[in-house]
This record gives sequence, C-alpha cells and structure tokens, in this order.
Amino acid sequence: MYAVKQNETLNPRITEHFSTPFTQELLSSMNLSDDQIRQLVFGFTDDCESEVVRKAADLLRNAAKENRKIMICGDYDADGICSTAMLVDLCQRLKLTVGFYIPDRLKEGYGTNESTVIAALDKGYDFFVLVDNGVSTHQVNRRILEAGAQLLIIDHHVISEPVSADVLLHPDVLPKAYASMCSSGLVYLLVRKLGLDSEKMLQLAGVATIGDMMPLWNYNRQLVIEALQSLNRSAILQISSLLDKNGERYDEGLIAFQVVPKLNVVGRLADRANVNQVVRYLLSDQKEEILSVSTTIKQLNQLRRQLSAQMYQQSKDQITDDRLLIITHPQFHEGLVGITAGQISKETGKPTIVLAQKQDSFKGSARSSSSDLHQLLSEAKEHLLHFGGHAQAAGLEIGSDQIDDFSRAVTASVNEMLEHTDEEVIEVLHLDPSIIGFKAVEEFERCAPFGQGFERPLIMLKNVRVIRPLSNGNRSFSKWLVSLGSEEGEVVMFSDCDDSIRTASLIDVIATVTISRFSGRSKISLVAQKVSKSHGNV
Repeated sequence: MYAVKQNETLNPRITEHFSTPFTQELLSSMNLSDDQIRQLVFGFTDDCESEVVRKAADLLRNAAKENRKIMICGDYDADGICSTAMLVDLCQRLKLTVGFYIPDRLKEGYGTNESTVIAALDKGYDFFVLVDNGVSTHQVNRRILEAGAQLLIIDHHVISEPVSADVLLHPDVLPKAYASMCSSGLVYLLVRKLGLDSEKMLQLAGVATIGDMMPLWNYNRQLVIEALQSLNRSAILQISSLLDKNGERYDEGLIAFQVVPKLNVVGRLADRANVNQVVRYLLSDQKEEILSVSTTIKQLNQLRRQLSAQMYQQSKDQITDDRLLIITHPQFHEGLVGITAGQISKETGKPTIVLAQKQDSFKGSARSSSSDLHQLLSEAKEHLLHFGGHAQAAGLEIGSDQIDDFSRAVTASVNEMLEHTDEEVIEVLHLDPSIIGFKAVEEFERCAPFGQGFERPLIMLKNVRVIRPLSNGNRSFSKWLVSLGSEEGEVVMFSDCDDSIRTASLIDVIATVTISRFSGRSKISLVAQKVSKSHGNV
C-alpha cells in the first residue's frame, strides 16, 4: 500500500548545500542525519587505525617469515569469490605458498568443511584463512587449531557464539565507521595495512560491496566511490569483459545488474561449472584466457536466466491467497531457488519459500520484506535439518518426512505474526512534475552511489502529460515520452499494463528518477513501479 506524503519543511542543512527544489525535496524526505548530509557534501575520509587489522597484518607478515603454507577457504557468491581472489593475490605478493578452495554449493553447501581442512593438513598447509565464512564453523575451527595450524577468520556474518581463531577480522570488532562491511571490504582494509593495495584490489572490493548489498554509508561509501572512479579510469579486463556492451559508464546499477549476477552464476550452477575457476579467472593475467572464460560465464548466465524464467512460470501456478507462499516443483534447480523466491515475494508482497526437491529432503531459500524470516524459521526449527540467514533472506533444508509438519507450523507462525503487524506501507513523495529538470536531476545524481541504506526515493507525479506512447509489441515493457514542465522525460515500466493506460493522454506515475545515458545521449528517466490513467485530480 502506498502512502503519499509531502515535505512540510525542508531541511535547512540540505538547502544550504543543494540548490534545486527537486534535490532539496528528495533529500529532505529521506530523514538523513547531519553526519549523512556531511558525507553527501564533503565525502567520507577515514583511515582505519584498528588493532585487529594490525594483528591480522602481523599474522600474515610472520607467516611469510616462517615460510608457512596458506590455505584460503572461501564462499561461492560474488563477495566470497572476490575476497578469495584478493587474498590469494595478496599471499602471492607476500611470496607465500598459497592454495584456495571454495565448496560446491550443491554437494557441500555453505562454509568450510572438515574434509577440506583434513585434506589441506595432509598436504602440509599450516595456516588457514576462512573468508566470508568462519564465524559459524566452530567444529572446523577447533580442528584447525588442535592441529597446531594458525587460523585467521575474515567474515561479516552474524556471530551467535564465541569464535575460536588466532585473529578474527569482523565488523563487530572494528570502529563504528566499518560496522557494515562485507568480507572483500575487510580484506581490502588488510591489503591497505600491508601497503599492497592496487587498482584491481580496489575494484574487486567495490564490486563485492555492491553485490552483497552493504549499506552505502561511512567507509563503504568511500570504498564504492573510489572503486567506481577506478573502474571508469581503467577497469580490469575481468570486469569489463563481463559487460553486455563495451564503453558503458560504470555506476552502482551497472555493477549490480551486469557484473554481480555473472560472478554469482557459476556458484549457483555448480552442476555445470566449478566456482574455483572464477577465482582463477580473476587472478589471470592472460588476455586470451580471460576473454574465453568471460564468454563462457556470459553463456552460463544466459542459461541461468532461461532456467530462472522457467522456474518463475512454474511457480506462478502455486501463488495463492495464503499469507505465506511455500512453492516447490520436481524440476526446480537448487542454485536458483533464492532468485525465484525473491521474484515471487517482490511481486506478491508475501514471505515466500521456494524449495528444490532432493532425494531425501527439500532444500531452498526464503525471501520477505514484511516478516522476520530468521524468527519464523526459528519457531519451526524442530522440523528443519538446518537453516540460516537473516530477517529478509534465509536458506533451509527440510527432511522429506517433515515437510507437511513444517508447512503447518510455519504457516501458523506467519498468521500469528501478521495478526499483530500492520499492512506494509510504502511512502511516496508527491512532487510537481515541473520541478523535474535535467540540471535538477543531475544535481541529485551527484549524491550517488545509491543502494542499501540510501535508496532513491519513490515519487508520485499526478496528471503527467503524455507526448506520445513509446510502447511496442513487447507486453512486458511499457514506455511513454512525457512532458515535465518545460522539459521532456521518459517513463519506463518493466511490466505489462492495460491498453487504456498505454494510450492515455494524462497519467499518474509512482517512480524513481534518474539520468539515462546511452550512445553519448542523456535524458531524464522515470523508472515506474505503477502507472495509471489520470482522472485529472491533484
């Protein structure tokens, strides 16, 4: 449900630094703190002087002096892949003997396995770095330390009980400005402390921060801004070759939609490719090899999109009026259940669990913007083999003999939870279309990057005059050329709409506003969540 609001007063700290009514209205509606406004105006600069980062750096320096053999154990998403590659690069530059391993998502699951540690110990590895995992692998951690090996854990996941390690590098033990970093960002702090940072390290850390949807304030903001600047100066070939088109300007949206999914895809489709090859790809300095592998990754991503579309269509038949959706199908791919759950949850506004059928269990992902999934699954944990995650995203596995009991328990919990929860309200800011001009939107764009914790505000425009509809035969895409006072803009909606709306002369729009750039041309673009035929009321 949308709730329309208007700013009663503008924030004087915002009007002091921003000149256009459009930017003033949008920023004032976001209830920013004085510190956040300062960051938008002056940026964030802070060199991390942390005892924990120093200890981690000293641990690696001593390992180099002692000729230790290091094993990096990572994770299969973009953050885990980038942080693993960064650490291998770092160890090689420290002249350390280094190996690495990321587990098979489908066969081994998340986190470092004890069998991996035993195999590495047998090969003489005596120093382990667990990155983007480690705070919950307690038995593995003890096994490493009991063997007399050293252990450095670099992780950002929730710590539920004390962690055993020689050094734990985690946002919880860093100053407040570093409290929401992903693992690649933490590795970059370590790299800087050792004086071995590079453009490549910076770019990988920035890509991972965007990919892991970290809040874009404080040091994360500085890191992403510097990474995007570096990418636009000279992107490493491993990133530039993943783009759909050459010559595009790097921003947070391009990274989120064109780079991150391709880094993730090999881990998702582990039955068709080995995610460790993506680490080798990021480490390679051979142009032909990089271009060849990037082509394979893009082809795999096309397959992922086809399989995801198929799963989405198979899921739509199982959408009901229930408050919780539990969806499964014999043909669902385990690596793609999270994508489908996210699509269905976004479309319906309901907590959604999508499950792939295995031989003796159901394995899947849950997504929600309205219910606390971790709490929900905790209340049904007696029916689960295991689960993990946080409020909006979680993974789970259910024994085949427990699926009915789990469904009843979790449905009852959702019903009870939602009885005490108001309907989700999405606030939209009502604006006069005449204040949306190109220079005004450009001023707002200078506040980028936008993302987690700093999303573009939704605005409502009433009685927008349509110059002409631009829609074609593609029913999943709608487009209008519209008048915004003395300027023009485009309204784009990535969904179907009624023909009466497509051909309306006046429309009401709920959208975010940005500048669209293509082939050297720039224009105002309103990316719509909802478009309706205007009835002339303001």
